[in-house]
Amino acid sequence: MTNSDCTKLRTFLTSILVNKGMYAFEAELAAERLLDADRLKKCTEGCASLPRHVNAMDTGDIDPRAISIQVSNTPAISFVDANEGLGHVAATKGMDLAIERAKELGLAIVVVSNSQALGSPLVYARLAALKGMIGLCVTSTSGVSHVEAFESDQAIFGRQPFAYALPYQGNTIGFEFAFEAEHDNEILIPAELSGPFGLLHAVLTCGLTGQKMPVEKKRGPSLERTEHFLMVINPASFAGSDTLEKKLSDLGAHIEDNGRALDSHETGIETDIKLTPETIEALKELGTKLKIEWPFD
Repeated sequence: MTNSDCTKLRTFLTSILVNKGMYAFEAELAAERLLDADRLKKCTEGCASLPRHVNAMDTGDIDPRAISIQVSNTPAISFVDANEGLGHVAATKGMDLAIERAKELGLAIVVVSNSQALGSPLVYARLAALKGMIGLCVTSTSGVSHVEAFESDQAIFGRQPFAYALPYQGNTIGFEFAFEAEHDNEILIPAELSGPFGLLHAVLTCGLTGQKMPVEKKRGPSLERTEHFLMVINPASFAGSDTLEKKLSDLGAHIEDNGRALDSHETGIETDIKLTPETIEALKELGTKLKIEWPFD
């Protein structure tokens, strides 16, 4: 998809969200995050997810005009109540805030409560990497997954625990991990690690916000709120950006020398947007319903 086509598609997505009551600026943020997910091959969380979010707005599960409120705030840490708004907006604003504070302080954390799902956590971690920093995004989920853990015990955690992204060779590199992979570019956490990683995931999201733990979220997607933990580390405040870049290049070369290519499909390197026929049909149908013209022939 050309840059011109991406612009047309972004305008279409934005128009849909504005039609449902979102402010134009926030609708543009959300549209861009949907496109980012498609660029990273997280297609289920990209443009294909828009009808699902619109339906949640129609049923009152997402407040399209929600205004995030800072519950508490220190120079390096913010705790934000998203007021049942679209997670793409709250997480973008939270990551932007963390990036700006990390520029000055070296490290910053923003924790978001009472949100809706943000889609792919890798999208937000990569926002920091694009600024030459290290980004981490941990997000809870509105449903639960049952994962067979070590010695056949049952661990019950959300599907997407976290993603991280780094600046790498003039671009970025990042990985997204899941307890129960839904896409082939997610890395499935082994059963024996589901307990330790699940505990960390639950503490950083639900524990820090005081919200329901994943096992308590029984009502399914859109009906339960989600939480996000966003952290940015600025290498300039440590050994320096150039040093980090050199170390990453050396590590990448070492990994590739051992037969593990870092430019594989799972690393979240940006690609061209290619919508499936099913996604195109769903978007065209949504546009027709709202009297918003599909921008392509």
